[in-house]
Amino acid sequence: MESAVVKPSRIYYGVSVFVFIAGLILFFIVLIFGIFSSINAIGTQVVVPGSEIIELDKAGKYIIFHEYKSVVDGKIYSSNSINGLYCTLTNVKTGEDITLSITTPNMNYSVNGREGRSVFEFNIDEPGRYELKAWYGQRDGEEAVLAVGKGFGAGLFVTIILCIGILFGSIVISILIFVITFLKRRKYKNENLMKPDMGVM
Repeated sequence: MESAVVKPSRIYYGVSVFVFIAGLILFFIVLIFGIFSSINAIGTQVVVPGSEIIELDKAGKYIIFHEYKSVVDGKIYSSNSINGLYCTLTNVKTGEDITLSITTPNMNYSVNGREGRSVFEFNIDEPGRYELKAWYGQRDGEEAVLAVGKGFGAGLFVTIILCIGILFGSIVISILIFVITFLKRRKYKNENLMKPDMGVM
């Protein structure tokens, strides 16, 4: 007598495991890609004290970071503090001084040899060329790197939400496949395998 084939197949247990693993892999891919994309948005670096003309190609909110570990033009910078550093930002075209405000909440990043924390934020009404100037007041300070970027916080927030959705979604789907397969197999056994064998008379 041939053994009865229980349905659905045990293969679906493997499918549930595959969905979970695929979700984990996608989680890490999206997370890494999102972090690097956010960091790449902080592309303008200025060595201070000093001044530099920077190009801001979009209107809206920007953030200035102190990169206490950074690399600019192949030179490594490491600065512990920028206490006493004054900063100004001026529209080259109009001469207008842009208001710099302390960032709230503070944001930090550490990736690809760059580590920084937010210090200022500002808004501009039009893209263009702006002069970023920084100097120490009553004392000599160490050389440091300021980095300017747009959309870092929003981009990172979207990445985190997307990653959480992928992770929990894959876990839920994996569990559902496993549980449904288990329950259907048990029901099939109860309904079919427990029937008496009605042989040929």
